Amino acid sequence: PLHSHARLEALYKCWVLFWYQSNWTGRSGKSLEVDGDAKNKSLIAKGEAETSDAGSSESSTPTNHVPSALYRFFVGCFYQPLDSIEEYYGEKIAFYFAWLQHCSFHLSYLSIVGLIVFICQVTSGKWDHPLRPAFSMFVMVWSFVVMVTWRRRSNFLAHQWGTLDYKEDEIARPGFRGTEHRVCPITDTYVEYYPPWKRWLKMCISIPLTVGFTFVTLLVILILYGNRDLVLAKYFSDQEFKITISTEAVGQTAPILAVELTQEHLHDPDFWLILVGFPTVLGLILPLLNFILRRISLWLNEIENHRTEAEFRTHFIIKVFAFRFVCYFAALYYYSFIGVGENDPQATEQGIVRVASTLLTYITVAHWWNICIQVFFPLLLFRWRVYRERLHLQNELRQLEML
Repeated sequence: PLHSHARLEALYKCWVLFWYQSNWTGRSGKSLEVDGDAKNKSLIAKGEAETSDAGSSESSTPTNHVPSALYRFFVGCFYQPLDSIEEYYGEKIAFYFAWLQHCSFHLSYLSIVGLIVFICQVTSGKWDHPLRPAFSMFVMVWSFVVMVTWRRRSNFLAHQWGTLDYKEDEIARPGFRGTEHRVCPITDTYVEYYPPWKRWLKMCISIPLTVGFTFVTLLVILILYGNRDLVLAKYFSDQEFKITISTEAVGQTAPILAVELTQEHLHDPDFWLILVGFPTVLGLILPLLNFILRRISLWLNEIENHRTEAEFRTHFIIKVFAFRFVCYFAALYYYSFIGVGENDPQATEQGIVRVASTLLTYITVAHWWNICIQVFFPLLLFRWRVYRERLHLQNELRQLEML
């Protein structure tokens, strides 16, 4: 069978339900495997301590001591049974979750420093705090440390899984369609051949489509940000409050400076409703647009007729990455170079509050909505299809019984 239910069930209990007491009884919750005695884990733990960073050293020596529930939850969430994941799903999936584990551990350090800076901003009443440049330098150093330690960590895992310096000999994709057969100079066999000029001719159509889709989305995002500041200024002014959408609102600094960050405004629910409401609308729309662009990109990749999976995947990432970069970083660049205008401290603080609220919306509403679109909706659709098939099968069985 494609899946072994017993192995998958054990992996699920240890991986997803990591805080259960049974996962820490007779084994370490930091173990790389579901069964801590499956291999000589003491040697692996020793190798990890020597070759991996401090955050990824996962001692898997079985122990009879069961930690407290808080320790199991807050410490166990940083560790995964990567060896068992690799054995069941393969190296690519295991490396993906190893990267998530690595980033999650190092993000804990960054979150602590960021929390300290945030507390300083709140206590001083200045969002444009002098610690911000130092925090930016810390983020740069942190990024470098993450990449260096990940290189060491990935090399250790690759050596442990037998994939170090492994190069895959790719063959033609099943969807690749050649126009003629030519002799390969390496293998001296006939292979399908597709002229590069035809692919480039089709890319001359796909590239403008992707750029145009991304540009229109960027324009809509900028218009929404500009009108959010305009609506906020009208609401707290003596003018008649009316929600309007205009392209002239993009780049105007006056609406941003019209609303001061006073205690009265910060404690007003309507202030935060308008400030967060517009990004929430974007957070609900962008995953849908991303889903549409993914479908369009896959369709364009099929038209471009790439020969290998690596080429197909690379061109797909290029198409999708540009759109996601524009969507999730448009607020930062808008309020850094367009919305706040000159180097005004008040405008800078206004921009920081708006970028922070937009980021908070993206990592909550947009992220959860994206999970619903990619996970729960397909799951509901699958269960509905299974239900219809079972209902159809029951009707057919009834008809056979009546014969």
